Amino acid sequence: MEEPKKLPKQQSKDPFEAAFEEEQEHNQEEDEEDLGGAGTGATDPSTAFPSASDPHKMAKMQAILSQFSEEQMSRYESFRRAGFQKSNMKRLLTSITGTQKISVPLTIVVSGIAKMFVGELVETARIVMSERKESGPVRPCHIREAYRRLKMEGKVPKRSVPRLFR
Repeated sequence: MEEPKKLPKQQSKDPFEAAFEEEQEHNQEEDEEDLGGAGTGATDPSTAFPSASDPHKMAKMQAILSQFSEEQMSRYESFRRAGFQKSNMKRLLTSITGTQKISVPLTIVVSGIAKMFVGELVETARIVMSERKESGPVRPCHIREAYRRLKMEGKVPKRSVPRLFR
């Protein structure tokens, strides 16, 4: 049995990104070893996300969290607790779609997508701060620059309806 590969420590590497790459390598090795099971694992929805019943994934998550600095752990805890109120999201979806029938799963999905977008925006703003060699809280100028960069990368959807007033 091969010894597990250790990634060199890089300060710019996000711990979750490193774990994701490690997980992909692990899954590729399992797929190569599994000769008879075509399509197992990749299409099974129960293996898509770490769960309390999977000790390997829980141990990996624990290892990642143990490497966090106090500031990173504080940000992670805030991220986990944060979310959009379902009533506000339902009101937004009602105004966009024009119908009063908005299902609860739809509001949950849109809230999740919005949370991911905000997370990516803040992450990009932190990159802007590090490039400018600034520290402290994220300021509006960092958010605006992050939004501009995400827009240039095509990660911000374009308007389908033009604005009436500017």
